[in-house]
Amino acid sequence: MNGPKIYEFTLKKIPDSINKFLKKNRVNKKKIDYFFFHQASKIVVESLKRKLDLPNDKVILDMEQTGNTVSSTIPLALKRNHKILKKGSLILLAGFGVGLSWGIALIKKT
Repeated sequence: MNGPKIYEFTLKKIPDSINKFLKKNRVNKKKIDYFFFHQASKIVVESLKRKLDLPNDKVILDMEQTGNTVSSTIPLALKRNHKILKKGSLILLAGFGVGLSWGIALIKKT
């Protein structure tokens, strides 16, 4: 695994993909209540937050107890932070990984 190359890939591809996703779905970034990124590392999540110009209170950082649990980081973060998610909250999920793959979804809490 080439950590620096994966970090470079993530910071180039993920913000661009999120912006394209939002544009295609006609969603303004400011309308999103929370962003749950794959919890790769604090550095990665903080870098994505800066690159996308997101406020601190909208980006969930949830690794203190588990670290990077690969594909389960987003579900774990959603479960552990469910109390802050109010009915109607618009939530963007962005998963990405070492296989240089990624996926983005927009969900609403009902």
